[in-house]
Amino acid sequence: MLSKICNAIKRLLLRKGKFIGSDENGNSYYESSKGKRWVVYRSISEPTTVLPEWHIWLHYTSNAVPVNNKKRKVQHAPNLTGTKDAYYPNQKVKNYHESWNPNN
Repeated sequence: MLSKICNAIKRLLLRKGKFIGSDENGNSYYESSKGKRWVVYRSISEPTTVLPEWHIWLHYTSNAVPVNNKKRKVQHAPNLTGTKDAYYPNQKVKNYHESWNPNN
């Protein structure tokens, strides 16, 4: 049921916008006639899969459409926060705060 709703929303968004491009992660980028920009994710909605060049375009920092002419050296790693594989440091955080002393 949820996948049908998601597919319906995607179809609605695709009709309202012009296809601008896609990235190496399979995400597709669109822009409306009024200038609104959005991304349609390849599979699950995972914002960390948006490449930095496309992030700049999505947030109107640059109007230049990124060109996919280079391969990334580092593969994408999903955000693991809230999972059993999340990073937890083994060490205690030191107290870096020092109290103010008016005599110094």
